[in-house]
Amino acid sequence: MPRGKPDGAARLRYFRALRGNVLDAWTSPQGFAYDAVLYAVGYPYRKGDVGLVLGFAGKPGDAEALPPLPRLNRTLVESSYPDLAEGAPEGVSAEGWSAVLHFLDPSYPLATLEAVAALRALGAKLPPAPTLASYPAYVAAVDALKEQAPMWAVPETNWYLARVLEVGLKAFAPPKAGEARLTPPGGSRAVRRARRTGSAGPRKKSAR
Repeated sequence: MPRGKPDGAARLRYFRALRGNVLDAWTSPQGFAYDAVLYAVGYPYRKGDVGLVLGFAGKPGDAEALPPLPRLNRTLVESSYPDLAEGAPEGVSAEGWSAVLHFLDPSYPLATLEAVAALRALGAKLPPAPTLASYPAYVAAVDALKEQAPMWAVPETNWYLARVLEVGLKAFAPPKAGEARLTPPGGSRAVRRARRTGSAGPRKKSAR
């Protein structure tokens, strides 16, 4: 983890709270909204998918800075994790780019203000808010938590580990700004059914 002043006691508190915080989020309206996007988008992205993920991130305007969909998909599909953490097109926000990456390859964590604040409290050397320049360090900090996370702290859900840890970080930090609200396509029943059947589209093998 890119270090500032490490805080082992804070990290232990984070892991102790992780299971409960993630299960609360997983069963919340926002958890269903997240899954609605996860199960709705294709691999590679189809027309309209990028708008869904940017809408979830609260950055719909970022679409104007992205390349045409065929070129974007080639970049995303032909890359290896975590190369694209520092490959954002000019004019895209860290939150928006992280969402574009995450919903196609869930190894990439969503960048949020709360998660950054929590990582700083855990000792990561990051600026106070998500930026494109600091997103690679943010990814590295979450990857360090992936290696450190004890098995007892990680609940069993349909979410990839990067999402689990990011949600836990958001809950660990004082609330400052929430993700954009999104009504799940087909409602929460459709999301529950997709969770049971595992009907999400194929994900990159690198996802962890």
